[in-house]
Order: sequence, then C-alpha cells, then structure tokens
Amino acid sequence: MSNPNVRPARCLITGATGYIGGRLCERLAAQGQQSFVAMARGAVGAAGLRARGYQVVEADLLQSGQVAKALRGCDAVVHLALAGRGPEATRRLVEAAIAQKLSRFIHISTMSVHGPAPGPEAAREETARIGRYGNDYSDAKAEQEEIVQAAIDRGDLPGVILRPTVVYGLGGHFELEVIRQARAGEVTLFDGGQGICNVVYVDDVCDAIDAALWRDEALGQAMFINADRVVSWGEFIRRFAALVEPAPRFNDMSAAEAKRYWVEHPPEPIGGLSTRLLRKLKRLGGWQPPVAPWPPLGRVLRETFPIAFTNDKAKRLLGWSPRVDFEQGLELSRAWLQSQGQPNR
Repeated sequence: MSNPNVRPARCLITGATGYIGGRLCERLAAQGQQSFVAMARGAVGAAGLRARGYQVVEADLLQSGQVAKALRGCDAVVHLALAGRGPEATRRLVEAAIAQKLSRFIHISTMSVHGPAPGPEAAREETARIGRYGNDYSDAKAEQEEIVQAAIDRGDLPGVILRPTVVYGLGGHFELEVIRQARAGEVTLFDGGQGICNVVYVDDVCDAIDAALWRDEALGQAMFINADRVVSWGEFIRRFAALVEPAPRFNDMSAAEAKRYWVEHPPEPIGGLSTRLLRKLKRLGGWQPPVAPWPPLGRVLRETFPIAFTNDKAKRLLGWSPRVDFEQGLELSRAWLQSQGQPNR
C-alpha cells in the first residue's frame, strides 16, 4: 500500500499515443512533478513519443512478458490503452501490476459502461450499475472495469477507476467530427440537439488522473469525471460548427425515425478476428455494405443521451474540480484548431 498522499516514484502510461494519453504526457512533462514512462505498442508510435523527449517503452499488452518488462522500475500505472482485445489486455496488465506490487493502478473507464440510454439512477455512482448492452465498445469497457474492480475488491490491487464523460478540446474526436461536417457544408443534429452532451475538457480529465495518482482518499473507488455545467448536443454542435466559414447548413433529423431504421436494419457487428478477416476478404472481392440513410446508431444514441452525470464524488475524493468551462474550452480549441490550419475550408 502506498504512503498517504505521496506521489509514485514513476508511473507507466499505457495508450500514450492516444488523445488523452498524449495530452496527459504533455501536462506531466510540463509540470515536472510526476516521473513517467510512456508506452507505445509499435515502433512508429514509440519514435513519436521519443521525439517529444519522453522516456518510452515499446510493449504489446497482450504479451505478458513485455508487460512485465514495461512495468519494471514503475510503482504505478495509468491505463488508457484501447487495445483491440481490451479485456484480455487489461487482465494481463492487472496480473503484472499485482505481481510487481504496484502502489497505484489508475484505470480510465468511461460513462459508456452504463449503456447508451441509462435511467436517472445512473447519474450518481452509488446507484449506477454496469451492464451489457450489445454495443462492442460499451461491453468491452464494462468487462475491463469489472476486471480491475474485482482485483480491487480482493485486496490485490490499490486502484482507482475514473469514468470520463464526453471528452473534448484540442483535437478531440467529437469536435473534429463536427468540424468535418461543417467543412463539407452540412451539419446534422437530432431533435434540435436537445440530448445531454456531458462534455468535459481534456485538461480537466488529465488533472483528475494526476490527482488519482496520489490522493489516497480515492483508493478503491470509481467515479465520474464531468464538467459542472450541462451542455446540450445542440449547443456543442452549433458552437463548434460556427468556427467554420462560410457557415454550414443545419439538417435537423428525427431521432425516432433514425432509431426505427436501425431496429429494422441492425448495424453489422464488429465481431472477432475471423469475422473481420472474412469481411475484409469480401470487400477485396468487390462487396460493399449498403449505405445507410441515417448517421450511425452509436451517434444517434450518443446525441439523444437522457441524463447528466454528477461530479460530486470526484470533487470530494480527488480534491479536484473542473477548471475549464465550455466557453473557455471552445476558445482554447479554436486557437488550437487555427494553429493546425483548421477549421476554415
């Protein structure tokens, strides 16, 4: 067990080449308080991290020997990686962490473990339940969280589980998707955009991860990481689309009709390796899946989300609170986009 509220000597960051992982590495390197090793799966990703001046280890989470080697010299881990076989990768990382008696295991889960359309009971951690919803991403993340929680419950792992909501800012997937549509000239939204967005700025997520590395009050607990103010998807979409000139058209679509279509035409499942190989062979032979007249079901469900998640538990146990409100996050993202030559056509 770690000493009370003492930072780990060095932590391993899986998924360091990803969106949140990359930003976390930037912030930890800038603050200079937390030593870390950035993990990449392949040589290209590792080279990119080294070019930023980080200490880097190259490892495949599905290879137990490589995982054990990557953890050498570390006494904590932040698990952000989205491996193709996420539950198995998480299981092997947890086993290695237990074997090496790590002082802290920070697992980054997601609000999606509560499904695409949760009831009001899911707004608070005390009543929220993890389930299986027939969604590949949600179900895989739920299984990963359960693996970590089981090790915590057995007393084998000093862990903290964080469930970020919709993470945005500085090149996040969600705002880039809006920018992409806007640059094409038309932006879609559902039912006037009244669904709840649950946005949280990426730097606030990084601050929560940093606090979880040393705040012992959080040990053994799972908590949402969310902003203070509720933002609708309509506000999120319209504000980011407004960064593009000339202004795009808006196409307000019916969520009920879109959901009805997907009930009658279920999305093709991602499937296992054999299914994906078969699909690839079919496409090489000239087969193409039918083009749906509606956006993907995942997006329909995401943008008609019914509840807002609390952040009270994270504030209490991490001594954390979000520092970037939506107006600030939008401005910071606008400046970042301009630095990248976006978002104008």
